[in-house]
Amino acid sequence: ICLFSNSSQICSLAPSSTMERGVMLAVCLLCWSCSVCVVTAIKRADMFPYGTLSGDLILAEGDDETSRVLSLPKPLYFYGSLFSQLYVATNGIISGQDLPMEKQYVDDGFPTDFPVVAPFLADIDTSGGRGQIYYRVTETPSVLNRVAQEVHRGFPDAKFTPTHVVVATWENVAAYEEQTRTAGPSNKVNTFQAVIGYDETDSYVLFLYPEDGLNYFGTRPKESYNVEIELPARVGFSRGEVTYLIFSRTEGPHYSVTSDEQSVKNLYQVGNTGIPGVWLFHTGNRYSFDNIVPASIGGLLDTPPTGGHGLSLYGEFEEYPDNTFDSDNQEEEDDYPHTGGDPEFQPAPAGGDHSESLQPASPDAPSSPSEDSGNQLSYGSEDVPLTSEPRYNSEPAERQYAPPNPPERVPEGDAQRTLKRQPQVTLKHTAFFFTFFSRFQQQCSQNAFCSDYATGFCCHCRPGFYGNGRHCLPEGAPQRVSGKVSGTVTVGSTPVELNNIDLHAYIVVGDGRAYTAISQVPEPVGWALMPLAPIGELFGWLFALELPNSQAGFKITGAEFTRHAEVIFYPGNQRLSIVQTGHGLDDHNHLTVDTVVSGNVPFLPPGAEVTMDPFKETYQYYPSVATSSSVREFSVVSAERGSESFSFQLKQNITYRDCRHDNRAAVLETLQITMERVFVMYVKEERILRYAITNKISPVRVDPTGPELVNPCYAGNHDCDTTAQCIPLEGQVFQCQCATGYRGDGHNCYDINECDEGLSSCGAHSQCVNLPGSHRCQCQSGYEFGFDGRTCVAMTQCVFFFSSSAPSFFLDIDECSSTPCHISARCINGLGSFLCQCQPGFYGDGFYCSQTEVRPRSQCEQHRDRLQSGMEQGGPPSPGAFIPQCDSDGRYQPLQCHGSTGHCWCVDFRGQERTGTRTPPGTAPKDCDRPDEPVRPKTHCEHHRDSVQTTSPGGYPIVGAHVPQCDANGQYTPLQCHGSTGHCWCVDSRGQERAGTRTPPGTQRKDCLPSVAPPTVRPLPRPDVTPPTNTDITLLYAQGQKIGALPLNGTRLDATRSKTLLTLHGSIVVGIAYDCKENQVYWTDLSARTINRASMATGAEPEILINTIDLVSPEGLAVDVKRRLMFWVDSNPDIIESANLDGSGRRTLFDTDLVNPRAIIVVSSTGTLYWTDWNREAPKIESSSVDGQNRRVVVSDGIGLPNALTYDSSSGQVCWADAGTKRLECVSPDGSGRRVVHPSLNYPFSMVYYRNHFYYSDWRRDGVIAVNKDSSQITDEYLPDQRSHLYGIAIATTHCLSGMCVVKVSRELPDLPPQRCRGSG
Repeated sequence: ICLFSNSSQICSLAPSSTMERGVMLAVCLLCWSCSVCVVTAIKRADMFPYGTLSGDLILAEGDDETSRVLSLPKPLYFYGSLFSQLYVATNGIISGQDLPMEKQYVDDGFPTDFPVVAPFLADIDTSGGRGQIYYRVTETPSVLNRVAQEVHRGFPDAKFTPTHVVVATWENVAAYEEQTRTAGPSNKVNTFQAVIGYDETDSYVLFLYPEDGLNYFGTRPKESYNVEIELPARVGFSRGEVTYLIFSRTEGPHYSVTSDEQSVKNLYQVGNTGIPGVWLFHTGNRYSFDNIVPASIGGLLDTPPTGGHGLSLYGEFEEYPDNTFDSDNQEEEDDYPHTGGDPEFQPAPAGGDHSESLQPASPDAPSSPSEDSGNQLSYGSEDVPLTSEPRYNSEPAERQYAPPNPPERVPEGDAQRTLKRQPQVTLKHTAFFFTFFSRFQQQCSQNAFCSDYATGFCCHCRPGFYGNGRHCLPEGAPQRVSGKVSGTVTVGSTPVELNNIDLHAYIVVGDGRAYTAISQVPEPVGWALMPLAPIGELFGWLFALELPNSQAGFKITGAEFTRHAEVIFYPGNQRLSIVQTGHGLDDHNHLTVDTVVSGNVPFLPPGAEVTMDPFKETYQYYPSVATSSSVREFSVVSAERGSESFSFQLKQNITYRDCRHDNRAAVLETLQITMERVFVMYVKEERILRYAITNKISPVRVDPTGPELVNPCYAGNHDCDTTAQCIPLEGQVFQCQCATGYRGDGHNCYDINECDEGLSSCGAHSQCVNLPGSHRCQCQSGYEFGFDGRTCVAMTQCVFFFSSSAPSFFLDIDECSSTPCHISARCINGLGSFLCQCQPGFYGDGFYCSQTEVRPRSQCEQHRDRLQSGMEQGGPPSPGAFIPQCDSDGRYQPLQCHGSTGHCWCVDFRGQERTGTRTPPGTAPKDCDRPDEPVRPKTHCEHHRDSVQTTSPGGYPIVGAHVPQCDANGQYTPLQCHGSTGHCWCVDSRGQERAGTRTPPGTQRKDCLPSVAPPTVRPLPRPDVTPPTNTDITLLYAQGQKIGALPLNGTRLDATRSKTLLTLHGSIVVGIAYDCKENQVYWTDLSARTINRASMATGAEPEILINTIDLVSPEGLAVDVKRRLMFWVDSNPDIIESANLDGSGRRTLFDTDLVNPRAIIVVSSTGTLYWTDWNREAPKIESSSVDGQNRRVVVSDGIGLPNALTYDSSSGQVCWADAGTKRLECVSPDGSGRRVVHPSLNYPFSMVYYRNHFYYSDWRRDGVIAVNKDSSQITDEYLPDQRSHLYGIAIATTHCLSGMCVVKVSRELPDLPPQRCRGSG
């Protein structure tokens, strides 16, 4: 009756008797409960209005289309960043910036490189009328009111009144399908909607999936090698890459709603708003925002939210940020600092009264409905009032529930222990309780051993690790630091408050480089703190490059210490105090250090530059303390004051916990730290303060640059991987050895997954989590670490009596009060845990029960699901990863095939590969049912080869690594050659390189004989040039780690004679230019941050021209043949510079009004520079004279991403290729005569003009494309064998071409006579 009757009509009938009134009341209550409990999925009519009648724009049909910029009337906050425009894309996403081509993101998981709101990220194709995509930004009151109602229902405490709403709708859109794979297009189409509401401070996003809206749940990769795989759609949010330190970018925070196909199917079946198919998220805040917060009406979320990580760069963010606490709980929170990112142990989200969420749920407490019935939904027979935004437990169940009292993590050294939260009872002897408990905390690192001495015990790091024993890190691996900076700094007479702003540091231990960045520094104090390099010097001292008879600070202090420093500035006598506290290592083995600064600093003018010379400082060591004192000088250059000199005195002491029970020899009483390069800067636009220092530690009076220390390990100029140790041998000889936890040849190292390879120390009832260079163990639910800090034991009930009359206090609470189990299961509370058990007649794990019996997941299924969910890597699964195949019974299929590489092999019942069964793609796989034939054991060479050639345990091919060659007997072949670089060398019987035998590509190889000579490694010879022969005109192109040469036959691309001109290991070559007078090629290296050149003569070696720390991101490069000058753009500080061709005479031409400069060319004949700026808001092409005069805008209308630029010497026009408009256009220098040469390019990056043809590098085709200027047709194409992005492109000739040095007489220069030129030009 309730389902089909109008309850209000029934309840309005007048009863005639008391019994009738009772019956009527029961009927009314039943009907009311039905009306509350029964919620159906939304219909299409329930979606927000969309279509042309609603004012929507329509996205063009296609497989990979992006909308024109959708300018917002007012900007919105996404995470903590401000965006004033949006783009809607075919593939189910909205972004705050123009999107790259789809192959760079559509098959990948989160995080993405760019900001993304993804209601259904998949390979969607609307070609041929298969669906429409609508979008608009609106201020319609009805839409604003509906968004406000949804937000207030999902976040009752939010003070949110939207001013604008963005609505994007994908209606009946189809998945991309290759025609060769299907007989015809599929009839399956999807409909879904994303709604972004925002005001001046906050943004919220709704995802809507109508009842019949999802009919496919993933799409197949375009390059799946005929293997039947389908990638489930990704739903969630990603901040995109963020800038950190000085030179780097890293992935920002991200949040996933789905993890597999089933979770995608659930999108329209469940929701987090109480209405199936409706999902609501808090996505941004102006003041403080760490990661996405979901609405949680009813406490049910389909999948556990994945937090990713945020601006901490190196660790996971707390998924539900803890911005505010009730004052009653503040003291408790301070007693339990949060240092990890595990979502199971984080506080409740911000918003609302958190005191209620921290109270234990009493099983006897009566449940009464909330006054606001809109905030209450029923699951099963119990009503769950919404008093706060509950947390989600990371239990391994299909559906996750939110217990009201999440446990906390209590870090202590390297051990981790979880405590269920105590009831809110005031205990007089609380301090005693925690003192008693802390006595049993594990003292040593898991990578250390404990030695018992007569007077006590000490911890010592195991071989391969270093530290003080309480904290141990893998030797040779780079280290990361994160923390907060707070305090009050008075600049001149103006006090400035620093409220827990972020500090991050990255230290390359192998050469002593330490980079420190402090973000969100207000402008007045940002300039003034530039001289305060001592803030970052701490990290340089902790992880300095060690010279003989010395040790870096971390070996003494470990990760727990306190540094007090006092800085006195002269001549003003301003004083500043710095207190830095090391709190230990977090879950990712990253050091956590908080900094408090207080005092006065001198005022520095905005825009000032601070220079600090290299210096040395002596540290004196005493038991448990290290001290130093020094005077530093620095100069300040500003437009207002010119150049000024200042100094400051630094006094500091570092206290730490020492262990002397072993009576070991004391460390040297004094050590000297040398800071060779000190670079400081404040980036006003980003409000980031940066310090970069190179640090070496040695005995006092040792010169780090002296002749006795010329070994590359001590000089820091070795070529070992950043995750490898440099081991000095005699003279200049050294050896590269991968750091503990890494594997490789020392020049290229990759992480060992201890969890997969069975190398972990985790025991029963624990889970192994892989970390870079290490791993950690975490106990399963209901278990905690025992006294050894490694073994997981069941949580037990603890009773403590504080006096004879005091009552007992229990640590246990009743989790069952929060109804964590499935509706068809019963909850059994235990001591320290709880158990969910399916009711009779139902089967499952208690979190999910069904009437169909479900067997436990097998080893194969668990292995497969871990990889698919990303648990193996601590994040989303990587593209190309191998996923094991299981049969219907959960066993490993005997034949396993890698979908990306095409290799197949047989496995045993444990999933381990059977030796000798691997077959390459294109060959018939082995018959895995046949028994193994007796085979000899693998040799050292074969083990080495297979570890590199096959895939890692997680399924990742090892890219670019040398694959050793073994003979028929499994022994190393005497001559080894690297397939990527072309270098060859001789090896001994153990595969070690024989000194002096390495030959570069194209040269005569050594005659190698077997040898057992001991292995030594010498510095690799520098790469040399191998130019093509018998060619007059050659296209030079940059492709990552090499410069390629592509000869021209007339105007045709001669692919048969293409070759690698120069291999540059570890480089990213971007800009490229050619000097026809001296036959030299010039290039910019984005990785090494250098500008280089090399003669195009056989055997020539590269020469570094510019290699300074302020060269950040060099891109476009141009050479003025006539004036012997070169010009380049640096896209990080956004400047244009010039120098002589030998690197001297460097000067800045432009450092203002540049946002994203990229391409630059010089026309020698007119002495004119042209460059592009792909500023998203105002792209333009500008010009000036070569001396920086007469700057003006040539083109600013109708352009988008002008990546490529060249000069048509025959017409005197400037031409550009635009990756935004997809057009190739030309215009005269005065802005007249503009014309489109080609209207539909793919994704051009760089371009050059020669004999009526344009040649450009294309990022979609990963090749060189030729376009005829007259016919506007693409006439030729060259795709290198190695498929990767091509960057810069240039013309190399045996003589200077016309236009390179002949001045073209034109109307602009009527009186300039022609000049003579070399060669045929």
